[in-house]
Amino acid sequence: MPYYNNDDLFRYFSKYINEKADQKINQLKEEIEQEKKRSIERVDKELHNKIFRGLDIELSELNSDFASKMNLVKTEYSKDIMEKRSQLLSSIIHEVQEKLVGFHKTKPYESLMKKQIQKIASDFCTEEVEFRIMKNDHTMKKIIEENYKGTYTIKEISELEIGGFSVLCFKLGVMTDQTIDTRLEQKKQWLYEHSKLAASQ
Repeated sequence: MPYYNNDDLFRYFSKYINEKADQKINQLKEEIEQEKKRSIERVDKELHNKIFRGLDIELSELNSDFASKMNLVKTEYSKDIMEKRSQLLSSIIHEVQEKLVGFHKTKPYESLMKKQIQKIASDFCTEEVEFRIMKNDHTMKKIIEENYKGTYTIKEISELEIGGFSVLCFKLGVMTDQTIDTRLEQKKQWLYEHSKLAASQ
């Protein structure tokens, strides 16, 4: 067995202690580094999630606000387009009405109404009927008197502004409307429904 004096023993134990201490310190350092890394990752993840949660909320609010504003713009746009469409179509109908003023005094009107009266004369109603015509439409009155052979009465109504006639058979509860006013109204409806001026949704 080798001989150790006190200095040798001290150096030996010091070396052993230092080595063990270094090992423990290195082990602790490694554990601390790993824990630090895990903690940083956890904090970073939490912060990341928090930021993205906040961003998601903000984005959701922005999307909601954007959708609300877009709906408002669409509503205002649709309203504006509908008003302009209505004005344009009304001006077209008004122009047509203006051109039809006095049409009841023309030969084409007389010819057209005569054909209409002859169509209903045979198969509409064998009972007494009531003709409704425009006020002061002497052409229509004359056509009825000359071409309708059944029993009838003629009533002038202020609602008609262009011409034509409607016939009512009260006993059978039937009616036929051959007024130009109604035809024009039907065309007006058709224009509103089928014109390319309809507002886009």
